[in-house]
Amino acid sequence: MLDPDIPILLSKLAGKGYITARVKLTLEGATISFLEPPNVIAGKGTVRIDYNFERRTLGIESSNPQEILYVLNEVEDCLRELNIDIQKALVPYELIVTAITSLKPKFTDVKYAFKDLLGFNLKLIEGGFISESEEPTSNKWFHLRIFPIWSSYKANSKEYLYRVTIIYREERSKIVNFIRDIENVLRKLLEEV
Repeated sequence: MLDPDIPILLSKLAGKGYITARVKLTLEGATISFLEPPNVIAGKGTVRIDYNFERRTLGIESSNPQEILYVLNEVEDCLRELNIDIQKALVPYELIVTAITSLKPKFTDVKYAFKDLLGFNLKLIEGGFISESEEPTSNKWFHLRIFPIWSSYKANSKEYLYRVTIIYREERSKIVNFIRDIENVLRKLLEEV
């Protein structure tokens, strides 16, 4: 769990060129006026940094994988300056990916015969895959979900427009490698489903 002094963290981030949430000091500590809901405390370029006070989690969001890696290092530097043991505080590292792609998953070829019961047959059009031997609450977890964007669906299309979401929880080095090679990893994953 991460419990940094947010006003001091914001001061450090502001020193690195981030736009930060407004901090108002009070007798009890400080109140934070978030930049955007929910809980965005800082931003630079396409990057947004959020802090969830209930879960004590820090998040970095961007559409640019390289910016995520750059900001991750900057945030970790700021946390080290606050004497936070990152090895203990930032466990697990979690990556959440959302993407849109055009594809025809192999599982859509599977047909289910229900003509006698329903008057039509069925086919599988969306799917989810999880890491085989892990629990959803563990520090190691992988969940890939593929579902169509229904507004673009045509019954006899060769490919469909899909939204892909991935939740990947792992040690820092594996998450960083995943982000560095995200286009290749996504392409290989989607070729197999």
